[in-house]
Amino acid sequence: MDGKWMTYTEAAVRLGVAPEAVREAHIATLKTDLERLTAELAGERAGRQGEVELLKGQLVTERERADRAVTDLTGERAARQADQEQLAAARAAADRATAELVELVKRLAATAKTQTSAGTVEAEPEPPRRGKLGRAWGWFLRN
Repeated sequence: MDGKWMTYTEAAVRLGVAPEAVREAHIATLKTDLERLTAELAGERAGRQGEVELLKGQLVTERERADRAVTDLTGERAARQADQEQLAAARAAADRATAELVELVKRLAATAKTQTSAGTVEAEPEPPRRGKLGRAWGWFLRN
């Protein structure tokens, strides 16, 4: 309001009316402004309520998506744990097999050393000789 501020009496003198009439006109203007502003606020609230409902729906959707992601990750974690357990079992089996192989090699080396020192090394047996049919079959397979 860029105008000059006046009392009800000053305004009444300028307008040539009773001060009570100026006061009642001012109150009526204020009531009109209040009703207009109240209606605008209600409209804004209704618009905001629609936005709030939209955001609530989006929140529910995102929560459901997050729950699915957590469920998926839990399943993947369980699968990875099972894979790790299988890997650990395979490693343990490989370690046992390696230990058995090392023990076997040691026994074989000890046996070879014993036989070499005792001079009882036996020659490997000669492969069996084949007859004519066996030789022919071998030739056929090679060619």
